[in-house]
Amino acid sequence: MKAVYVGAGVDTKPIQFFPNIKLFYYFDGQPNSEFGIRQSNIKRADGSDGFSRPNFISTLDDNMNKIEMKLINTYDNLRIYSNNVQMVYYYTNTAIPVHYELIKEQIKNFDTMIVMGHDPDSIFLNSTTKKIHFIGNQETSYINNDFENINSVTYKMHNDNIQNKFDKFSYLSNCNKIYEFNSWNKFHNFYKKKNEEDALCRMKNLV
Repeated sequence: MKAVYVGAGVDTKPIQFFPNIKLFYYFDGQPNSEFGIRQSNIKRADGSDGFSRPNFISTLDDNMNKIEMKLINTYDNLRIYSNNVQMVYYYTNTAIPVHYELIKEQIKNFDTMIVMGHDPDSIFLNSTTKKIHFIGNQETSYINNDFENINSVTYKMHNDNIQNKFDKFSYLSNCNKIYEFNSWNKFHNFYKKKNEEDALCRMKNLV
C-alpha cells in the first residue's frame, strides 16, 4: 500500500496504527511556513519569518525516533525514515497544490489518502487511477460548511462527484480504535455521531 499525507506535521499515528501500509509520502510546508507557502508580515528577532517553525525538523525527528523510524537519508527537502518494514518519504517545505508538479510522479498510483488535521487540495487525486482508502480521525472536521478552498478533498466529498474514487474509509478515534466503512456517507454519519457523543461526555464531566 502507498499512502499520501498532505499537511502531515509531526504526526506518526498513521504509521503506528496502519502497519499494513508499507510506504508513506508525507508533505508539509514546514519549517518554512505553517500555512503552505504563505509568509508573515512579522519577522522575529533572528530575522526568521513569523509563520516559520524553526523547531519543526528536530520535533519531527524526535517523534519518528519514538516509534523507531530512523532517519536513513536526506536530499534537500526530502527526509527518508525507515523501521526496516515501513518507509516514510517526507517532503518538507512542500505545499500542495503549489508544488504538485514537482511530486506527482513520486506519488503516482497511490492507493491510500490520509486526511487528518488538514483538508488538502484535491489536485493530487489526479496522480492515481486506483480505488482509494480514505483515513481520517476524530481530531479533524469533515463538516460540509464554509470552505477556504472549494477544491479541497472534504468540499468535493460533499459537493462534487469524487466519492466513486474511494472504496474504503477508516476512522481513527481518540482512544486509538479504528472503525471501517465502505462509503463516505457512513463514515461521515459516524463521525458526526461520535463527536456528538464525545461532546456530551465532556459536558457531563464538567458538571
